[in-house]
Amino acid sequence: MSEKTAENNKSGYLVLARKYRPKKFSEVVGQEAVVRTLQNAIKENRIGHAYLFSGMRGVGKTTVARILAKALNCEHGPTPEPCNQCFMCTAINEETLLDFIEIDGASNRGIEDVKALRESIQYEPMHSRYRVIIIDEVHQLSRDAFNALLKTLEEPPTRTVFIFATTEFHKVPKTIASRCQHFVFKKLSNHDIVEHLRYIAGQEGIIISPYSLKLIAEAADGSLRDAETLLDQVVSFSGNQVNDKETEEVLGVINRNLFENFSRAIINGQAGEIFTLVESLISAGYDLRYFYSGLIEYFRNLLLVKISKNPSELLFLSAEEIDRLKQVVADLKAEEILRYISVLQDGEAGLKYSSQPRIFLESWLIRLCYLQKLKPLEQVVEEIGELKKELKKGKVESKNYSSINPGTGTVVKQSVNLAEYKKQNNNTSISRNGFSVFGNEIADELYYRLVKEKPALAPIFKVVNRVEITEKSIQLVYASDKKHFAALLEQNLPYLNRLASELASKEVELRIEENQASNSNPLNHNKINEPARNNEAAVLLQDPRAKALLNTLKGQIIAVKKKPNNNQS
Repeated sequence: MSEKTAENNKSGYLVLARKYRPKKFSEVVGQEAVVRTLQNAIKENRIGHAYLFSGMRGVGKTTVARILAKALNCEHGPTPEPCNQCFMCTAINEETLLDFIEIDGASNRGIEDVKALRESIQYEPMHSRYRVIIIDEVHQLSRDAFNALLKTLEEPPTRTVFIFATTEFHKVPKTIASRCQHFVFKKLSNHDIVEHLRYIAGQEGIIISPYSLKLIAEAADGSLRDAETLLDQVVSFSGNQVNDKETEEVLGVINRNLFENFSRAIINGQAGEIFTLVESLISAGYDLRYFYSGLIEYFRNLLLVKISKNPSELLFLSAEEIDRLKQVVADLKAEEILRYISVLQDGEAGLKYSSQPRIFLESWLIRLCYLQKLKPLEQVVEEIGELKKELKKGKVESKNYSSINPGTGTVVKQSVNLAEYKKQNNNTSISRNGFSVFGNEIADELYYRLVKEKPALAPIFKVVNRVEITEKSIQLVYASDKKHFAALLEQNLPYLNRLASELASKEVELRIEENQASNSNPLNHNKINEPARNNEAAVLLQDPRAKALLNTLKGQIIAVKKKPNNNQS
């Protein structure tokens, strides 16, 4: 049905998508490169015999094809801009010109249809300067139809222009595409769509906020025709004065206040609020995955207003709404917002494939609530500098320096206060969970540091036959039948020397020696026998349950600690 027929129909109403369909190149939105190329080709009389327009739906492919047909046949042309007043332009607009043929590739896809088309164009145009044939959704043609069309493209009739339009360029045979000038119509930006919708609203007397226009543009996903249709739908629901809440309802968009409530609960660590908020999502019938995607975008907006000097240029929001976003992130640093976004994106795939999306969403958002605040980098650098100064003086205060693990927010405490600890505690040995492995604080701490940093070296260090500690050295003595263990430690001697010096708070040398006399007796640490402890270990090894546990965990007995008798009064 032509536009003229539509205007004369019973209702007399023409939908916005057709009413504001561009009739001149200057009215085309967002396709400047295509328009400029075609206009220059007309100016320089470099008109091709076949054009192929590809791109997503609703971006102007068929519209530009019609404008090109008018520009070629305008009584004042060929002209870069049709007049839309002459007989030829009017006839093409009303689809009454015999030399203007527009067919649908989906309903005319067979070889017989192409043969009929070839027969109808074997003669020169009857009334117009150029015969223009538009085949929409050309990828729908059958293989035989493409083969029949191929010969026509190789030897085109005089003054005949083919224009093919497709949303799936990859389905067009290369033999056809190679004989056409290919133009790619890009997806329209939200900014271009919003500006065009604002123009239409002004022409139609529609009062609508920038936020509602933004929602429509996002729902259209780059298609101007879809955006005009959605605007028509919203106006039909709300009338000429469009309310934001009604726009959200029509488009099925989640209210932005809900995103704000979730973000405040996360930022303030109010984990208990998450269950109530998720329940409100479920009650309203929102899709949890759709909500999660919107929450990520909301945090992206928070990051934007935090670091951008002019957020209003990138966000189609009112000044009041931007101020509300700024209030939400007033006490946050950009690095912290970025961390929230990173963790949210990590959970997106899990929510998508979870068999229980509600539980996954609740647990993941509660994890965000427990993310601890990042310590300022300047403060960390200052603490490290103080620690280095104290280490150089050979005196470290009894002070714990902590660092934040950015992945989990767990506080990891590192103590390097062995020299001071030795003075304050009269050489009592350091123990872990009440256990002392070597009977010497430095050797014990060295062992536990190996367990933490280099687990493979810790068992080798533990089978030492004797540990001798002097003022300037730590000597590890291995029995001759364990000399291969000594060789393994010597390969890591630089690391062990550095570690020993750090723990002793002074320069010490760690030596690894072999005892010439084979000694298979129990370990003699620091020349102190511990027969009682070894006897307890031997007794424990007689227990089959202990044996099974050690074999399963590939473990060793470090020490035996008796369970206290809770029945004693």
